[in-house]
Amino acid sequence: MKKLVSVVMVLCMTLALTACGKEQSASYRMETEQGGIAMTDTMALDAKGDKIHTITETITMDLSSLDEATQEERFASCDELVAQYSAVEGVTAEGSSDAGVYTLVVTIDATGNAVTDLAEANLLQIQGDGSKLSLKATGEALEAGGYSKVEE
Repeated sequence: MKKLVSVVMVLCMTLALTACGKEQSASYRMETEQGGIAMTDTMALDAKGDKIHTITETITMDLSSLDEATQEERFASCDELVAQYSAVEGVTAEGSSDAGVYTLVVTIDATGNAVTDLAEANLLQIQGDGSKLSLKATGEALEAGGYSKVEE
């Protein structure tokens, strides 16, 4: 009987430890329109347990309601933003434009200093320690900021 209880306890502890380190992901989206520009911002968070290890932000801006010269100015500004993100170690950024729509995709390795470096460069807003981002707390902060959780 003692052996059975011991085996059950070991299995329970193993399952508990496995659950703590389980891969999780969550996505949040905010859609806005201002000055004729429709924007969709999607934040995808990947975590092990509750600790975020990768953030992927995809921003799509529909500038098709603006004249062509203004679109080109905005696209150039976005390209400058891509360069600023790309200059931070642990961050990849890509921008593309097509038919008046600009898409910016930023991927952040949250296991190093990239989050803190982006915050110091005013490219990312964080609360607290950038090296220990909580999936739960970040989701709550995004929802408080107007994002909605995307059900997968």
